[in-house]
Amino acid sequence: MAKKVILAVAGAGKTYYICHKIDPNKRNLILAFTHENIYNIQKELCDAHGGVPKLTMVSTFDSFVYHNFVLPYEPSIVEHFGIPGFVGSGICIKDPPPMRIPGRGRSMIPNPYYFKKDRLEHYVTRIRQYYCATLSELVLQVKKNRESLVKRAVARLNLFYDVVLIDEFQDFREYDYELIMALAKQFNDVVLVGDYHQHSVSAINNSGKPFKKRASDVGYDEFVAELQSAGFEVDTTTLDKSRRCSTEVCEFVSRKLGINISSCGENAGSVIWTDANAAEILENQQIVKLVFKDAASYSFQAMNWSYSKGDTVDAACVILTDRFDRLDDDGFSAKGIPVSTLNKLYVAMTRSRGDLYLMRPSTFKELRDSYIKT
Repeated sequence: MAKKVILAVAGAGKTYYICHKIDPNKRNLILAFTHENIYNIQKELCDAHGGVPKLTMVSTFDSFVYHNFVLPYEPSIVEHFGIPGFVGSGICIKDPPPMRIPGRGRSMIPNPYYFKKDRLEHYVTRIRQYYCATLSELVLQVKKNRESLVKRAVARLNLFYDVVLIDEFQDFREYDYELIMALAKQFNDVVLVGDYHQHSVSAINNSGKPFKKRASDVGYDEFVAELQSAGFEVDTTTLDKSRRCSTEVCEFVSRKLGINISSCGENAGSVIWTDANAAEILENQQIVKLVFKDAASYSFQAMNWSYSKGDTVDAACVILTDRFDRLDDDGFSAKGIPVSTLNKLYVAMTRSRGDLYLMRPSTFKELRDSYIKT
């Protein structure tokens, strides 16, 4: 069985690679985390093949799990939890009830609507809809006659798909990640593509496996070693150059953030500090401004650092936070800055195919009040 992980850098063309390298005559299953990822994959497949190949299926991971591991095996799930006659009524995206809720003062009290993991009610709403957030957790624990649901389901899926490809796999955490690892052991041919340094960027899935061990972050080399020990071939060279960012931008990001990224040299762009013309840059609608948070509160066109993930713009101005006020100093060190913060800045600084403008927080604070929406 072939198991491969391709580790990429920002702008290397992960989706492009998947869509242009597949054999359209094979039965391909392409999975991704968000609907936006799926849209980008479908668009790229159309560019590469004139349409989504007839034998290729594209799906979000949640939809894939629900339609291939929950619906067909609901009788086994019902039997596992001992609730005869249960019939589900779809899925929902709302969060399941937390174990504890705020009580009086600052105390936390047990939530009466929370059910333990050995109860089916932990995974379904009162109107029998499955929580998207717990689909993988549910699938991983169900067994029939000591045989896991995963093994049974993948034995069937291997009859229908030749290759399984998962895009942006760094977005999967905890039970979703565990399920992917379990699936990879059973699929005949599986390829995972992602950027280690873009983990912990989205508003969800920012904690736990595989990038956290208790309170410690799992470093790049340790992450690669764990994938190799799990039986994956880890490819760190195929997508190691950015097709989006210029050589100057990549060298600056690599030097300042300690993240190895180099450029294919396809685009030209400089790193430009905005001390002398900050107001002019903020007024320029051709330059997208990237702020750490609360982008909607400003009158200029802006996005949050993390929300810009997956985007490409012609020019970007990254408005820095206090931690990075001296980013241009020779002695600047990223040591001690949370990994999640560095990853968000890495994402923001690698969105432009042209110039990257950088604005110090001290400079922005002098102008900020003029741009806050009232």
